[in-house]
Amino acid sequence: MSNRHRVGDFLREWRAKMDPNLVPGFTARFGPRSKPGLTQAEMAVLTGVTESWYRRLEAGGINNPKTEWLERIVRALDLNEAKWYTLFVYGKGQEPPPLYRPTAVIDPSTAAVIQGQPWPAYISDASWDMLLYNDLCVRNWPWNKYGINIMTWCLTYPEARLQLIDWEESWAKPMASQLRLVHESRPENRRLAEVVADIKKRDKVAARLLTDDLTSVTHPDGHRRWMYLPNRGEEEFEVIFRCFAPLSDRSQRMMFIVPPDYSLAS
Repeated sequence: MSNRHRVGDFLREWRAKMDPNLVPGFTARFGPRSKPGLTQAEMAVLTGVTESWYRRLEAGGINNPKTEWLERIVRALDLNEAKWYTLFVYGKGQEPPPLYRPTAVIDPSTAAVIQGQPWPAYISDASWDMLLYNDLCVRNWPWNKYGINIMTWCLTYPEARLQLIDWEESWAKPMASQLRLVHESRPENRRLAEVVADIKKRDKVAARLLTDDLTSVTHPDGHRRWMYLPNRGEEEFEVIFRCFAPLSDRSQRMMFIVPPDYSLAS
């Protein structure tokens, strides 16, 4: 059996065991589900490809799929490290690429503040790379554990469009504006330039927003937005973003995601 056909066997097994309720926004898009399992058509939607392309992958008809697309499968199926490694070895004949790790150091007392919150909270740096998050944050946004840049996920990844309600107007436009303004004001920030270039390469809509949209937003503090959450079915949740920065290091952004009824804290 070729490695390409082994990939299909692994994927069929993994998606058959996946609980659709763990995918934020899944039941709102596809309807309630009482049994585990994702179809090929649903995997295609979650990973941003056509159903025929996904069918070809499981049939062994795709040679050396792109790293970006295999990483989408990892997130859609919530694969652990061993399965992630397996997918890349059989799919591309190589190890998965290392996750990007920012070098900033978080003071233990600051980390304790984030970890002790009764709602989702995290710290990112000036390029929107995640530095630290608490358990509630990763519970409600599972992608956090994969070391993904916040702007890259929100602006380009298929699952963001599924989870974030009114994605373009309420989420993408204000976030693209923030990114564009900071990038223009800090041309010396190489990592920020990499993030912007990567986003433009990954997604045509995000590229248009970064280049042509006239939205002007400098921060999300106090913004109210709506989203779906894992294991919450079709229920829509409103959250309020509260943003702070340590006086000793303004490049770090402390974000607290506070629901009006505190439902995320339970």
